[in-house]
Amino acid sequence: MTVSFTRKRLYRVGSGSLEQVLDDVKQLAEAVWYRGYQPTQEELERLRGVMPRVDFQRTLCVLELLSQYPVCRSDTARRLQQLTRVYHRQLLGGDDTLTQGRYCPSKRWGLNDATGPLREALLPLQTRTYADATGHRHGLSV
Repeated sequence: MTVSFTRKRLYRVGSGSLEQVLDDVKQLAEAVWYRGYQPTQEELERLRGVMPRVDFQRTLCVLELLSQYPVCRSDTARRLQQLTRVYHRQLLGGDDTLTQGRYCPSKRWGLNDATGPLREALLPLQTRTYADATGHRHGLSV
């Protein structure tokens, strides 16, 4: 199986606690927010087949979290939320509706990971100044 660079990053994002994979999450955030990367269901299925369940859930948690930031383009956010809803229903069952406002994505995905350090690490990447400096379209674009 040929593994794309981005799929490797998705794998690495899920491979350790969120505090351990901050650099990989930041690189994934840049790909999703500024380069229009949207993982396909096929990519996620391949990952699901080679990752332990909790690691796969962590990857989905990160994708869902990235979709919640205003800097994420609306089409990308919708696609990520659609994909994560499908897997949430398959893996955890129950309510597949995202909670509006403040919520803990790691708890929603059945993880013990703290998301505070991750959110702090992503903060500089999602400011309007940084987003505009990338030269790419993003969710804050007018």
